[in-house]
Amino acid sequence: MRFPFAAFPFFIYVLWLLTVPMEGPLLTNWGVAGGSRWFLLTHVATLVLIGRWVNPSRLRFFVRIGAVATALLTLGLPVSGDSSLLLMAIIGISAAPLTIKTCSDLHASPHPTRTAAWCLIAANLLLAVIQSTVVWPIWPILLPFFPLLTMPIVTTVEKDDDTRPPLKRSYLLFVFIFQIVSGLMYAFLYPAYADHAFVHGLELPFYMLAVLAAVAIYRRDHDLLLVGGLTLAMAAFALLQVGGELTINLSMFFMQAATGCIDLFLLALLLTSVRSVATFAYGLAVLCGGIAAGQFISLALSSTSTMVGMAGSFVLNIAALTLFLRHHRQQRSDSSSALSGGSPPLPAAVQCLLSGREIHVLTIILSGKNYREAAQELAISESSIKTYMKRICDKLGVSNRQELLKNFAKI
Repeated sequence: MRFPFAAFPFFIYVLWLLTVPMEGPLLTNWGVAGGSRWFLLTHVATLVLIGRWVNPSRLRFFVRIGAVATALLTLGLPVSGDSSLLLMAIIGISAAPLTIKTCSDLHASPHPTRTAAWCLIAANLLLAVIQSTVVWPIWPILLPFFPLLTMPIVTTVEKDDDTRPPLKRSYLLFVFIFQIVSGLMYAFLYPAYADHAFVHGLELPFYMLAVLAAVAIYRRDHDLLLVGGLTLAMAAFALLQVGGELTINLSMFFMQAATGCIDLFLLALLLTSVRSVATFAYGLAVLCGGIAAGQFISLALSSTSTMVGMAGSFVLNIAALTLFLRHHRQQRSDSSSALSGGSPPLPAAVQCLLSGREIHVLTIILSGKNYREAAQELAISESSIKTYMKRICDKLGVSNRQELLKNFAKI
């Protein structure tokens, strides 16, 4: 089966990120304070450069070099002393090809988004184990070698068909806004949570449950998932302003759930878009860039959580409102397009099951056009139309086009 092998590099890489460069327990144990900021800064710059200049065949070479370099540099962190931040910046460069490669590997699984969710959950479960004092001594020896385990399966990240839509870059703005405010939030929330946590590690199940729920929500309405993540973050901000042990814990739980929703949203967005180096590079650069921006901005702001909470809540409210208006306009546009094509708007229950592109294809077919005419109208190949129709039939539970048309004739 391809699934375990496709998922393994991504799982291993996420675990390494959580335990080392992203202010993980190993980084803290080695006394490297603030290392994640310098890792993210160079990581984002390298991702953008790869997306702009590196083709798929060259990426395979950089993956091999990056895996070896990242492992060796991670091994050097405990003894780096005053050079630790410089070393973190170099690791940010060497790890960038691995970020793109491991995410792209998920395409080889039968259900990429679901696979990504289970990998995130498994990595967080193992993170909780690593944080346990019972098994702690073995991990500083093993984890630096984890980047090497992403290398055995080196796939080529290239456009494999033309049936996936291009990356919806408008959504990246909302992800970027969330990650900025998330970085600000965690900068003030983590110290308070460290002093008042009921049980350290109790926040991780909320992230995992949110990721699991996000898979189902994304399939029905990806805008709803994004708005849900923003809403959970706003609730976390509100709770943080109240103060007190209970509300600080609840604030962390809500923020972890919000982060799980947005992380899964971005991965699903990338995995359902055209497969290319640029798609993954730019999408992941937005994720890392937002986190880095939030961390650097937090250094320049006052240490009062009230200021951060008010500013963060305002930004999130504006982002959520903008998203709602955009979604409302898109729905009206879809309805107008369907009516102008001579076919009535699709039932809401059907629209919830299909992507925007699939809705457009189905609307054209229901208007009486054949595959060749639909392909000409959408400027894609006839085989792509057939692929879309197969996916539509699978999602709607019918065996072929004739049965599909017969069912819609009854509506």
